[in-house]
Amino acid sequence: MKVSKTVAALLAGALIIAACGDDDEPTSGSNDTSPGVTEPAGDCTLDEPLKIGYVMDIGLGGIGDVPGSAGAEYQIEQINAAGGVGGKPIEFEAKQVPDDDPAAAQRATRELIDGGADVILGPPFSTFGLPMLEETKGEVPVLFVTSTEITLPDPTQASFLVSFNDKVQASAAAQFANEQGYTTAVTLSSTDIPYLNITTAAFTDVFEQLGGAVAADLSFSLGDESFSSQVNEIAGMDPVPDVIYSAFFLPEAGIFLKQLREAGVESAVISADGFDASQVWTAGPDAEGVFFTAHTFGTANGGKVQEFLDAANAAGKKIETISFGALGADAAQVAASATEIACSLDGPSIAGAINNLENLDVVTGKLSYAGTSGTPQRDVVILTVTDGEPTLVKAFYPGTIAQ
Repeated sequence: MKVSKTVAALLAGALIIAACGDDDEPTSGSNDTSPGVTEPAGDCTLDEPLKIGYVMDIGLGGIGDVPGSAGAEYQIEQINAAGGVGGKPIEFEAKQVPDDDPAAAQRATRELIDGGADVILGPPFSTFGLPMLEETKGEVPVLFVTSTEITLPDPTQASFLVSFNDKVQASAAAQFANEQGYTTAVTLSSTDIPYLNITTAAFTDVFEQLGGAVAADLSFSLGDESFSSQVNEIAGMDPVPDVIYSAFFLPEAGIFLKQLREAGVESAVISADGFDASQVWTAGPDAEGVFFTAHTFGTANGGKVQEFLDAANAAGKKIETISFGALGADAAQVAASATEIACSLDGPSIAGAINNLENLDVVTGKLSYAGTSGTPQRDVVILTVTDGEPTLVKAFYPGTIAQ
């Protein structure tokens, strides 16, 4: 089946159409070599409405899921205003789960399935995501909205990321560090969640492939209230590293940056999308000049990202983090478009359509799953903090990816 006129009309609308961008504005999914599956070529009629569920981690994962769910809900409202999917409005339900009970995510997944969910949107971390997949068993597609974890995407289990993964964003950070002329580095890792050590391992891999040297990997834990030992070790190195890389969040990141600068260490700091999620720019002067990887920015896709966010905020869907609100919208569009293509509410059929999506127009740009093993190829955005606000540095897909 092809995409219906309803969804095609929405894709062509000023609110969510994703133009390819001009030469000065990089966009996600740069391999736009064919029209893909978004060409309108027929109609789909469903007997029942598409039901999308969202398992929201409201603990640490809430930094992604709160804006992500708002973006998804607003996008669904726009699709419904244009006629829905298969001639019927999409139904949406979110279930919140705490961060101290991974089994709660599995229970919430079962409740959504029992309530008729055809597609489920999932939280950032594998501690919740993997138990969810034990419940869906490949029969219900899961789109992990803001996750970058490498353990979650698996088309054979109907499991997909909406974002790039941690190895890609860390590889981009290493390439960017190399481009700045940095030759020595220190990383900070934690075993508390995979995100905090997969990223640093990938950064080290690519940074050293590009000729750099990582002098040490220092450990920390979520909840640490002091980084004096790590800072003292860095300050005592000869030479002091050109760059420090980690994937931590506020408040830990704020504590580290303050103690680092108080110790007189002027090394550049590069981090992952946790800086974006926890809004590192709110940490004050110590955050000035830090770099971090992100998923998109307001001016991306010819300004369509900011148009979407402005419209969502005006409609009462408060989205404080650009990247994750936009990823939520992308996830909703992937679910809707794949269902139109399959013209079915059968889970494996929808999953198969997702797995073959190519050059789908979404809020952030172009999105393809064909040949990607469940993780779409997307540009990594580099942001920096300037005068207390995030600003765009560049967007690119790294030339070397960590193994």
